[in-house]
Amino acid sequence: MNTINITIFGGSGFIGQKLIEELTNRGHDLTSISRHGKPTDLSSSWSEKVHWVRSDILNDTNWHKAIQQADWVIDTIGILFEHPRKGITYDRFILSPVQLILDYLSTHNPTAHFLFISANSAPFPLRNYMNAKLQAEQLIKASSLQYVIIYPSLVVDKKRYFSVISAFGINLLKAIPGIRKLVHGYEPISRETLAAEIANVIEGETSAYTQRQT
Repeated sequence: MNTINITIFGGSGFIGQKLIEELTNRGHDLTSISRHGKPTDLSSSWSEKVHWVRSDILNDTNWHKAIQQADWVIDTIGILFEHPRKGITYDRFILSPVQLILDYLSTHNPTAHFLFISANSAPFPLRNYMNAKLQAEQLIKASSLQYVIIYPSLVVDKKRYFSVISAFGINLLKAIPGIRKLVHGYEPISRETLAAEIANVIEGETSAYTQRQT
């Protein structure tokens, strides 16, 4: 397997950090772009192999150089809940990063592959979150870039205890006839499994998560 040059936006986050670990352990060259750079509590040996770039995609251009030579650019930026009074909205943290990355790549690195982590489905209280993901997908599909969209549902890890509890509840409901269809499409996936699936796709393999499950 040839070494792949990969840049990940949101690499210090929940999904991004595990994905960087997986890809680095597979021998690829990783650059992480995030507002705070390398997490202060991260001391694992694999993290020393990563180029950590401190950049706020919404407010500076420090990230430009990091994606000019990338083979793959991955967007893991996102929020689950909005806090409008704090300026934390789906428009700013889902749609705007996608548009900025697409615009820059189309001009400065049009041969790069772009990978976006969307969502398979979401419950009604998160309908605005799901709508933002769908709008981001349309932006990507309208671009001239080569792209892959990943469709996970609930991503589970013990570092997010509520995700473990939610997954437990979903699995219980799936066992009840007549109710299981209400949670269809919310299949939990571990953070480690998701990272491995994405890494497989980047290495040219297939994954069920490149299609929305209905």
